Amino acid sequence: MPVNKKQILRMIKFVAELRKNSYPNTYSFVRKLREADDNENLNISCSERTIARDLEVLRQDFKAPIEFSPENNGYFLTNQYWNFQMPIQAEEAIIGALLGARIVEDIMPSPVKERIKSAVDEAVTSSGSDFFDQACLESLLVASACKTIPEAAIFEKVFQAWRTRRRLKLTYKKGGPESELSERLFDPHIIAYHKGNWYTKGVNCEDGKVIVLAIFRIQEAAFAAQHFDKNKKILDDMQKNGLFDYPKIENIQLRCSADIAYYLLEQKDAKKLKISNNADGSLNVLLPPSPEHEALRWILGEGGNIEVLEPKYLREKVRQAAKGILEKNA
Repeated sequence: MPVNKKQILRMIKFVAELRKNSYPNTYSFVRKLREADDNENLNISCSERTIARDLEVLRQDFKAPIEFSPENNGYFLTNQYWNFQMPIQAEEAIIGALLGARIVEDIMPSPVKERIKSAVDEAVTSSGSDFFDQACLESLLVASACKTIPEAAIFEKVFQAWRTRRRLKLTYKKGGPESELSERLFDPHIIAYHKGNWYTKGVNCEDGKVIVLAIFRIQEAAFAAQHFDKNKKILDDMQKNGLFDYPKIENIQLRCSADIAYYLLEQKDAKKLKISNNADGSLNVLLPPSPEHEALRWILGEGGNIEVLEPKYLREKVRQAAKGILEKNA
C-alpha cells in the first residue's frame, strides 16, 4: 500500500492518463510529472523505475486491470469500469477534487448539478482538511452563466450515455428558421461546455460521420440497445482543432486603438496574440488563425476601436456589416 502522498498523487495522475486512453508509459509519464512540477509546483517527479514500482502497487494492491499495448507503446485499462479506491487521500488531491467539483457545479444543468453539490457537501464534511469549509467553497463563483438550459431529463440521459458509452436514440431539432426535426442514432463520445452552451460530439451512426449536437436542441433522448467503444481520434482532434472544426483565416492583422490596448496586453499570452506598440499608444496585433465569424464578431463588438489591415476581404466584410448596422440604426 502507498505510504506517502507523493506516491498517491503520482498514481492518481497515472490513472487519469489511463482513463483518457493516453497510453502512458514510464518514459512519457516521467516527462509529464516533470511538467507538473514546473507548472503546478507539486514536487512529485521521479525515475522510470519508481513509476514501474507504482504500477506494481496499482496492480497488486488495487487490482488495477492494467496491460501494456505494444501497438500504442503504452499502458491501458482492460476494464474501464474499474474503480480506483484509495484508503488515504492526500490533501492536495482533496483540494483539487473539491475545486473542480465546485466549478463544474456552477455550470452543470440539473439533475447532475444537484448530485455534484451533494458530493461536494459530503466531501467537505468527511475530508478532515482545514483548507476549505462550506462558506469558503460557496464564495468560489464561476462568472460564466449558461446561455441555454437543456431540459434536465434530456441532459441526464445524454450525460449517462456519455459516461457509460451507451448509444442514444435522439429526436433533434435543427437550428434556423425552419427548425426541422430528425431521428438519429448517436454515440456521444464527448460532452463539452462551450461559450455558455452544452454540446455533445460523437458519431452519427447512419453515415459514420463525426458531428456536434447542441444538447438544448435535443427534443427526446432514449438509450439504444448498443454500446460503443471509445474513439481516441475524436478526442485528439478536438484537443487540436477545438469543438467545431471551422476553417480558419490566417494572417489577420489589426490596428487596435489605445482605448483597448490595456486589456489586449493583459490577455496577450492567453489569446496567443502577437503585439507591437505604436507611438500613439495603439497596437498592431496579429491574431492566431481564427474562424471568420469569431473574428468578425470580436472586431465589430469593439465598436470602432479596431481597424482591419489584412486580409482585405475581411476588412470589406467588416465594412459591409458596419454599413448594415448604420442603416438599421439611422
